[in-house]
Amino acid sequence: MTGLTDAEVRELFRGTRCLVTGGLGFIGSNVALALCEGGADVTIVDALVPRHGGNVNNIAGASPHFIVADMGDSAAVTEPLSRAQYVFNVAGQVSHVDSMQDPLADLEVNGRSQLAFLELVRRTNPEAVVVYTSTRQVYGRPRYLPVDETHPVDPVDVNGVAKYAAEQFHRIYHDVHRIRTVSLRITNVYGPRQRLTGDHQGFIPVCVRCALEGHPIRIYGDGDHERDCLYVSDVVAGLLRAAVCEESHGEVLNLGNDEHFQLQEIADLTVRLAGGGSMERVPWPRERERIAIGSCWTDSSKAKEMLGWQPTVTLEDGMRETLAYYREHLRWYV
Repeated sequence: MTGLTDAEVRELFRGTRCLVTGGLGFIGSNVALALCEGGADVTIVDALVPRHGGNVNNIAGASPHFIVADMGDSAAVTEPLSRAQYVFNVAGQVSHVDSMQDPLADLEVNGRSQLAFLELVRRTNPEAVVVYTSTRQVYGRPRYLPVDETHPVDPVDVNGVAKYAAEQFHRIYHDVHRIRTVSLRITNVYGPRQRLTGDHQGFIPVCVRCALEGHPIRIYGDGDHERDCLYVSDVVAGLLRAAVCEESHGEVLNLGNDEHFQLQEIADLTVRLAGGGSMERVPWPRERERIAIGSCWTDSSKAKEMLGWQPTVTLEDGMRETLAYYREHLRWYV
């Protein structure tokens, strides 16, 4: 894997059959489009749950098949799953705030549906490779930086608990049922096809929306918390590499960035590149302050060594590409 370019890895999927759960959402649609570009036969399963970011416009101009269904719905999912060689399991609820306001809904999506889906894999296609997108949120408040995979797991919200439970489901199905699973703990992802409406999907999409609409970006507190950010194409490259790297099966890997920035620096950059918007410092809302984790960035050495993966897009270049995409397609996302 270490000697292959991302384009060469994508070509490995030519002629393969792939299933992408959550494939009408942000990361999932970018995975599906990359696979289609590589010549794969792609089927998407997406429940189109309101607020989760699923959007049929995300696959405009491409031709993957898609099924609107819960990933654990055996009647809808069994047939396409039975044909898949590679499964990119990207479906999930990602809002930390929402997980605290409606914890049972988060557990349903990120826990029960995941387990039901793995049971379908076990019964219908145990030879498939399953790549699961987890989150660095499972670590909670960092005890040291950068955070590597040996850092204690101590999530601060229901979303982190449920995502970690799904990780463990994937591990058990690998260890006990010999299904080739791998879990990737992903940091803050941004780029084209991300939901912009609402303030619950992440800091960067809020920055993008406010800057393009000429509204102030609200910075909580001093804005000095630091984050590492990944442009979505770098995430897609990591997922594809994990699928075809046998050494990674059964493992948990961080996908993050060596670069890290204060939130106010990210907002400043967005405003400068967008040519609009401003920043406004406001007190922390109580519901957010209680689950805030402070500064956090991740150590991706394991993924770099095992997958030959490396983030290639700087924050400035990625933000420039992101803004250009939404200037053309903003009507789809607000």
